[in-house]
Amino acid sequence: MEDKTQLLRDGAKGLRSLADALETAAELLHQQGIDVLISQKNIQPDLVEQQSEVAKEPPKEEITLSLTDVRKILAEKSRAGHTDQVRLLLEKYGADKLSSIDPSHYQNLVDDAECLGATLDDLRNIIEKKTKEGLEERIPGVLKHHFATSLDDLKPENYAGFLRDMRRLVHE
Repeated sequence: MEDKTQLLRDGAKGLRSLADALETAAELLHQQGIDVLISQKNIQPDLVEQQSEVAKEPPKEEITLSLTDVRKILAEKSRAGHTDQVRLLLEKYGADKLSSIDPSHYQNLVDDAECLGATLDDLRNIIEKKTKEGLEERIPGVLKHHFATSLDDLKPENYAGFLRDMRRLVHE
């Protein structure tokens, strides 16, 4: 009986992933217009032209995320087995679905999502990196914020938040 239940759960996860992918495709079609997508030819520009165009573009200061970008990132996390955590993130930002979230929160949502699935090794690596950056005196404050005094007593459900906060740790 347990195997059948697990099979049904796995099937439900697959269907959720498929639904996410279909929503992303629908959003792209809506934004681009199906006529434009169908009429485009698959002609690859000359590599030299491509490189010169890239060289002409000024570096972008800030990247703004679209609903499609965020949906794609969340769908990848969901497919990786973090569906429940993705739902909790949506709730954290006051919504039950992505389209209800204010676009001004997209970057923070993505920052949170990218930390889902963090491992103890990820945490050790970020601590080592921040120590090399001279921020070791601020690490205990981040641990305390997550109800821990060391990595040994940091709960696994707090790994993602700890990693996110450590990535944001900079010199003031």
